[in-house]
Parts: sequence; structure tokens; C-alpha cells
Amino acid sequence: MVLYTIAVIILIMILAVLTLVWLRKVQFDAVHRNFLDLVDHFGGRVVRGGFAIRPRYSGNFKNQQVSISISSESWQKQRRFYIAVTMQSRAKINFSIISRDWLESREAETRKKSHAVDLMDGRYLLEVSNPGQLKKLNIASLNKIVERLHPFAYVLIAKTGIILERISTNLIKDTEFPTLKKLLENVYRLKAIVEK
Repeated sequence: MVLYTIAVIILIMILAVLTLVWLRKVQFDAVHRNFLDLVDHFGGRVVRGGFAIRPRYSGNFKNQQVSISISSESWQKQRRFYIAVTMQSRAKINFSIISRDWLESREAETRKKSHAVDLMDGRYLLEVSNPGQLKKLNIASLNKIVERLHPFAYVLIAKTGIILERISTNLIKDTEFPTLKKLLENVYRLKAIVEK
């Protein structure tokens, strides 16, 4: 009887794990199909390493190399997904724009103070490493583009590229073509602002 009970428990555990893997595969299959819509419109390719592996899009948007990938983290005892967009850029200054909500959920007490300006009524924080760099940035234009990109966790702007990470509440819906096209358009607008 004891062996029978152990066998049933192990079988239930195996079925639970297989169900989770299958659900993950179904979710990533839908994201893969959504990325294929990007390939149809902008060219490029979708890379996927295996059965239940996250797909990644790599291609060109308005003659700029772009990639879109999915990452995740464990947050408050649940899995949180991010959609990351990277685009080539030749920004004159390295800086970051960070959501205060995202920042407060992380390292608020241990965060090193730096030179910063509030954007979008304090919902985002633009940080630079040197106070003189703030004078070189068009804060009004950056504030407008942040309103268009909202919501996002953070944007890192460097002299070689832009990385934006957006928290996804519904990975399948958030990777549909109209949503990703709008996101790419706005990252492209940000690129134009930081390269001036």
C-alpha cells in the first residue's frame, strides 16, 4: 500500500511538470507565430533553440538592426516576463530612463544616488553619470517619447544602442504585430532624439 501511494504521488508530480512544460510550449509557440508576423513585414528571422525555448526575433526596422527577446524573473513568488527590444543607435550620451515603480520594487534603499530628472510627472527617472550631461539632453522631447513608450521597466541608451525592457502582463497579446510595430516605431523615435 505504501509503494502504491508513493507511485501515485510520483505520477501526479510527473504529470504536473509535463503539464507546465506543455503550457510553456504552447505560450512560446504563440509568441513564435507573432514574431513570424514581424518577419513577414520587416524581414529577418526568428531563432528558437528547442522544444519549450523562448523565441527571439532578429531583423531590420527602418534600416536599423533590431532584436526582440523574452526574458523572465521570479518576482514576489511569481514569474514575471519581460519583452526586450534592442536597436542600433549612435547616442551622444549614455543615460537611462527607469520606471519608479519598477525601481522601488528592487533596490530602493541600496541604490546609489546619481544625477537625475523626473519624467512623466515623476513616474520615470532619467539618470546620467555627470550633471553636465543633463544640459545636452532635450528633456521635453524625451518626456514626450516616454509618454509614448509607457509602460516600460527601463530604457538604457548608449553610444552603440538602445535597450528597452517592458513588463508583459499577457505575453501572447503583448507580442502581437500591431503592439510590437508601435513599440518599434517609438524606440525608433527615441533613437532619433538621442542622436541629435
